[in-house]
Amino acid sequence: MSTPNVSLITRLYSEGINRHDAVAAAAFYSEDAKNHGRTVGRAGMQKVFEALFTAFPDFHYRIVESTSEADRIVCKVTMTGTHRGEPLMPQAFGGMLAGVAPTGKAVEVLQFHSFRIGGGVIAEHSAVRDDLGMLRQLGLVTPKAV
Repeated sequence: MSTPNVSLITRLYSEGINRHDAVAAAAFYSEDAKNHGRTVGRAGMQKVFEALFTAFPDFHYRIVESTSEADRIVCKVTMTGTHRGEPLMPQAFGGMLAGVAPTGKAVEVLQFHSFRIGGGVIAEHSAVRDDLGMLRQLGLVTPKAV
């Protein structure tokens, strides 16, 4: 059963992020939205999305499952994309890809995103990603032999 909050997040992915439309994706966020605990607002979220789409022009999320309670939604997602550019913001991807030349390699990364909804828009967002797995897939980190 879908709730209005789950529908909002589903639309964020389908109508904004997966269409690579940073303006449309940012419109789902409040003017004073927080991202990973910092107030960045809608304009800041637009810059985040632009950075993601620059690094991975074919960036795509697939919602695997979601859970909603009151004003909170948590989604388990799979992110796929091909590393074809450098992010416009050095702090995007936690700074891991700042100054890294595009590898041309495709990745599939498990992520968990948490949202708080207020007034029909996203007021807060945070995520946990398998960044080490992504770096390995990009060939930027190699596992030690055991």
